[in-house]
Amino acid sequence: MSPVVCHDCARILFTPEMKPGTTAHCDRCNAKLLRHEADTLGKTLALALTCFILFIIANAWPFLIMRIEGIEQKTNMVTGILELFGQGMPVLAILVLLTALVFPLVQISGMIYLILPMKLGVIPWKAAAVYRTMRRLKPWGMMEVYMVGILISMVKLLKMATIVPGPAALAFMALICLLTAATAGLNPGHIWRRLPPKPGCLPDRLPKDTQLLACHTCGMACLCPPGTHGACSRCGASLHPRKRNSLKRTWALVIAAGVLYFPANILPITRLTAFGQDQYDTIMSGVIYFMFSGSWHIALIIFVASVVVPLMKIITLVYLLVSVRRRSSFRPGDRTRLYRITEAVGRWSMVDVYVVTILVAMVKMGHLAYMEAGPGAVFFAGVVVITMFAAESFDPRLIWDAMEESYE
Repeated sequence: MSPVVCHDCARILFTPEMKPGTTAHCDRCNAKLLRHEADTLGKTLALALTCFILFIIANAWPFLIMRIEGIEQKTNMVTGILELFGQGMPVLAILVLLTALVFPLVQISGMIYLILPMKLGVIPWKAAAVYRTMRRLKPWGMMEVYMVGILISMVKLLKMATIVPGPAALAFMALICLLTAATAGLNPGHIWRRLPPKPGCLPDRLPKDTQLLACHTCGMACLCPPGTHGACSRCGASLHPRKRNSLKRTWALVIAAGVLYFPANILPITRLTAFGQDQYDTIMSGVIYFMFSGSWHIALIIFVASVVVPLMKIITLVYLLVSVRRRSSFRPGDRTRLYRITEAVGRWSMVDVYVVTILVAMVKMGHLAYMEAGPGAVFFAGVVVITMFAAESFDPRLIWDAMEESYE
């Protein structure tokens, strides 16, 4: 049996030989530790190559076509980004560019770069560093959230014009499905088994005055002197008993997100100029618009993603920080699951930012109608990004420290 350290609660477990198709979970916090299945690198490579082709198609042809009063407006994936730059919103434009295009492309290219040489029996250069980068950027690739933003924008624009999906729209939807299948089917263990650790890095018996630390990148259990920080002997990632200054950094980020939350919901996120008149819309006015126009399901999606989720993330992180500070031993398993949910759902709040990006790209009809991004969109994007960083900076192992002390 080999030792495994849970990355969520720091529990040391010994896993026996696993049967194909089985998954090992931590018996304390239920975190997924290992997954044993047949080698899927060949299927993942085929999906990644197809995704690369679809990515080119999705960016080369028109995405949406809007027709109104004899005027036709075409847009592709970068139109809204360029429009945000032109409107003096470079930070917002760069954020959309990275999360909707660059980071997903890094995921696709990274899988091809790693798997193709491995299938040919060659270990690619800097393989561990490439995979670390892919893993770090995975939560920030938000193509599926962008797709939801497109659907919401189409519903809103259909009230005023004819919307025709372009050839890139089908390629984009197929790309999302195949990329999801590729990332879900990629078992990191199949890559790390081809990158063996240094010999003798984990002896059969643990020496005294040592500790086992879990590598958050490759999952390997590594030996380190107590209270020290080191590097994984297989992938080179930094090891730490607990994230450095986790509570201080998380508190700072949560407070910053709370400060930005109010102007994000009060200031307008868009300004529509039509027939010489200006109309300003906030997040809540958009919710009300969809609710009273018969699209209550769209109103519910926007309200939950843009109002409820950011607020609940802030409240949840404050609760976790206070409970850790007070060394609470109340239901640590439930608090760990609450943290996992908070970490997973935060990215979906970006949907309103993408809706603004698509609307400013489509509504460019000269004196007839023109859409601009408002200051509220920048504040709201700040809330989403900062809360995601706050969730990343929080160390869930701190939840279980009080339990360890109670056992001593």
